[in-house]
Amino acid sequence: MPSPPSPSPSSSSSTLPSPGDRPPSPKPLDPRLITSPSQITAQLLLLSKRESDLTLSLNSLVSDRSTLDGALLRLQNLASSVDRLVSQIDGRFDEFGSSSRGLGLQNGDSGEAYDLTDVFGGEAGESLGLVERVTRVWETSERVGGKVRRLDEEISRVREATDIVTEVLELKNALQTLSGSIAKEDWESASRACRRAMNVRPDVLEGNFASAVVPTASQSLPPPQQLEELRNVLLHTFRAEFDAAARRKDQQAVSRFFRLWPGIGAEEEGLEAYGDFVVDLVKARSSNAGKPSSPVYYLTQLTSLLEAIAHIIDQHQPVVDKYYGKGRMRTVVGRLVGESDRVVRGLVEGWEEERRVGRLISETKQSKFLLLHNPALLPPLFPSLAVPGTSQLSLGSLATATTSHLPNLSSASTLLQSYAPGGKKTGTAAGEQRTATPQPIEEEPQGPDPRDVDRVLGELVALGGRWALFRRFVYGRISASPANTRQMDQMGRLLTLDKEDEDEEEEAQAKPTPPGVNGDHADEVNDQPSTQTKKESDMEVLEKSGSQRAIENLLKVYYEPLELWFLRSSIEKAQRLDSPELSARPHLSSVLDDTFYLLKLVIQRVLSCGSLPTLRSMRQRISDVVDRDYTQVIKRKMDAVYGGQGVADRERDKSKEQRSAFIIYLNDLDVSADYIERLLDETRNALPQVFLEPELPSVREELGTLGELSNRFRATCKTGLEQLFNQLIRPRLRNLLDEVYRDTTYLLDEDGFAEADEADIVRKRFARGWEILVEGYREAYTDHNYQAFFNLTVETLVRPWEKMIMNMRFTELGAIRYERDVRGIVNFLATQTSFGGPRDKFTRLQQIATVINMDADEDPEDFWSNSGIPWRLSKAEYNTVLEQRQ
Repeated sequence: MPSPPSPSPSSSSSTLPSPGDRPPSPKPLDPRLITSPSQITAQLLLLSKRESDLTLSLNSLVSDRSTLDGALLRLQNLASSVDRLVSQIDGRFDEFGSSSRGLGLQNGDSGEAYDLTDVFGGEAGESLGLVERVTRVWETSERVGGKVRRLDEEISRVREATDIVTEVLELKNALQTLSGSIAKEDWESASRACRRAMNVRPDVLEGNFASAVVPTASQSLPPPQQLEELRNVLLHTFRAEFDAAARRKDQQAVSRFFRLWPGIGAEEEGLEAYGDFVVDLVKARSSNAGKPSSPVYYLTQLTSLLEAIAHIIDQHQPVVDKYYGKGRMRTVVGRLVGESDRVVRGLVEGWEEERRVGRLISETKQSKFLLLHNPALLPPLFPSLAVPGTSQLSLGSLATATTSHLPNLSSASTLLQSYAPGGKKTGTAAGEQRTATPQPIEEEPQGPDPRDVDRVLGELVALGGRWALFRRFVYGRISASPANTRQMDQMGRLLTLDKEDEDEEEEAQAKPTPPGVNGDHADEVNDQPSTQTKKESDMEVLEKSGSQRAIENLLKVYYEPLELWFLRSSIEKAQRLDSPELSARPHLSSVLDDTFYLLKLVIQRVLSCGSLPTLRSMRQRISDVVDRDYTQVIKRKMDAVYGGQGVADRERDKSKEQRSAFIIYLNDLDVSADYIERLLDETRNALPQVFLEPELPSVREELGTLGELSNRFRATCKTGLEQLFNQLIRPRLRNLLDEVYRDTTYLLDEDGFAEADEADIVRKRFARGWEILVEGYREAYTDHNYQAFFNLTVETLVRPWEKMIMNMRFTELGAIRYERDVRGIVNFLATQTSFGGPRDKFTRLQQIATVINMDADEDPEDFWSNSGIPWRLSKAEYNTVLEQRQ
């Protein structure tokens, strides 16, 4: 295909600018040699002129579009020819289908290529001309582009130089303004000027150009030294003015200079000065706590300190966050906690000396708790059960004993009434029971006065609770974002101990501290701190403080041993004063309510301390004390009820009291298991608001571990129940069966069947014997204990009953009578319970009735295999029962 004519190379080249037509390049200058603004201006004008000339030259090249468009059109027309040539060169099939190995453009072994002009003539020549022209255009573009790039580099250097000059001028102006503002004492302007100077890049600030331009006759120092010197003047002035304003209590001036420090990049110096200021505020707080001998003196002092710190944090944290940034309040809190360390250390030392707690600890270590180690010395539950010739403590010997440390024991029944599975319990029956007084023994008082211990415990719990509440408040402030203002306000109210509360506490100093010092406000604190993960560094300011260590040491050294002594001493006295409550259903004793009232008090006091290490330590110790001094003492009391003497050797009334005492102890253990579960559930659902949010799972876990006491109570109760059953019930069960089946036979004819059916003698005898057997147990036992007693009795009764039936013979009518007897007894026993009856216990006896009532024409083997009955009888027993039929 012929290609369109192309313009001659001469015509195309005439449109391109020749090198002589290009504008001359300016003489390159080194920017480092420029020393004056006039030189910079001249060089910038020269470069701008050159840029405009080059732009015009490039535009003239781009405007000649006709030449380029013609070249592109010819390239498109030559595309088919080029494709054909490529196929021939590569040895592809031609248009006629013949294979070719190429045109042999390589010249033999020499490897020289043939000239395309010789092979293709005019077309190749035109192609070569086009390539040459495109090459020239590309070379020109590259040449022009390179010059443009060099020009851009020069422009960027000029701009950089301009920026440097601008910054240096700004630096010089800022330093002059700063110096003038300092002379005029215009500190706000000085702060802004200092900030402008500090914003200059360090390489410009320390550069040679700035060093040559900025210094003046009055300020000959290099710029960095000038800036540092003037900034130090500002720092010194700000601190001096701030301290003076603080001494004058000029809040406006304090606030003014406090806001200036961040403007000159002196946040640390500002926070340091502010920390000194707020520490002085804390030191200057007024406290009218009274004399150190007052029971609320140290508590009021600590509360006043923590309240002052909390108010400062609340009022000033928004200002610090605004001007210094989020999280910077932690530095101020650290200074405040440092002041609290000093005050708390003095309070602790004064408290130890004033309260003489070392003497209390020494006296508690001398306590032996002889009655808990030897329960045989305790008075029996009923006076008639006292063993002659033994020395036991009586009510007479207890009349002078100190029992005031058992707080409101008379109200324990009312407090825990919701736990009781039966009706109301009254304390009048206890007084009516003890009419006889065993031989008393003299008791020497051991240990400290429980009232003194209780007062100290209440004070320790209050001190620990106040610190824990403050700790929780600070955690919410320095860890949560944004700060929870409402929560802080409520925490502040909890920290405040107002005058009326102090007076009431001083008047009631003999009473124990109410469980959960802050419990009255628990409903107000509904907002919880943020639950997001916190770093340990958030709380290092408190966890590693001297105040934290001092409070933890108080709790560990004094609170824990005194609280354990208080619990053991209280349980011992509760065991001494133990009395039955026979008017209640089920029958219980006073030690149950007394002990669990005390246990609830102790648990709530431990939680109110707000210390997780204290809770972990006390949880195991409380568990051990309850198990040793309560559960095991009751177990040993049960063992001593019968004292190895048989029931036949006792009078009837004494035997009845023995049984009642044993049942009461069993009921105490059973109800104790319910009490501990409900007590811990209520405690978990109403924890004092003194623990940190991350600590709550651990607190609930510790309380759950304490719930293991429930299993110990039930295990001891089960063992005692089996002991009572073996002692009183098991020997009478055989007589019951003998009486029920006395003169009874199942070899019945029609007359005998009719007579037995009318008399129903087996069921009636069983019902009468059963009522005699379990008389008094149903009313005395708890529901759980009676169910266990009932099931144990039926299980023990059924085993010999099955053996007895396996040795009897049955006629067809006798088998029917036997089935009716079993069904009647099962129905009777079902009416005696409210928990489903004993039908599953009689499954084997009922299957015996099914087998002996099988039709005579029915195949026994087929019935065994295909009846669908889940047999409890073995195959041998099944065959034995078949042989019993006549």
